[in-house]
Amino acid sequence: MTTAYAANSSESRYWQSRNALAEAARQVNDRLVSSDITEEFAHQIAAELQTIADRLADMPQVSGLVELGSRENRGSVDNVMGELVAMAGRSHPCAPALTWQEHSDGITGTVLFSQAFEGPPGNVHGGWVAGILDHLMGMTHIRAGYPGMTGGLSVRYRRPTPLNTPIHVSATARELDERRTEVTAEMRHGEIITATAEAIFIRVDSARFGFDPD
Repeated sequence: MTTAYAANSSESRYWQSRNALAEAARQVNDRLVSSDITEEFAHQIAAELQTIADRLADMPQVSGLVELGSRENRGSVDNVMGELVAMAGRSHPCAPALTWQEHSDGITGTVLFSQAFEGPPGNVHGGWVAGILDHLMGMTHIRAGYPGMTGGLSVRYRRPTPLNTPIHVSATARELDERRTEVTAEMRHGEIITATAEAIFIRVDSARFGFDPD
């Protein structure tokens, strides 16, 4: 599980800047969906964003999260995954805002889906519901010290999950044997359970995730 950065450390300052960048990018994503803009303004924004993309392309590039985690002052691979993993990384520009807390029996958290994640009118796309639950269950599995892959996932959609309101999420794990862990999770809006999920995670060699030293 991602560990806290030391106060005012180089890692902390780096990821604070990446958090701020991700939040700005999320606002752009949201406004691109919610704004009814003219053709001329769309072309203008496209050109400005292309300029930013070109500037980013001139920066040092990495092949993935493990490589970034091997670089100086970026924290551990575990830290990097918490920041940039697809679906819910804190510094991932396309992820919804997810915060979480560890407990002795699992993980709880809160996620806010903006208009950029709309599927059915006024509600979250089911793919994002499943994705966030899968991500939360994966974190719950990893907190036991065993990285792994989702071997099977079952999601039940009980009610629509609304946009632009805090959604509570939680997950707990139960070890089945030396290779498999069963994790269950739920998504709740107030007292209403909007979705539940069950998954089996298969443990893999931690070196594949970059958790072991070379």
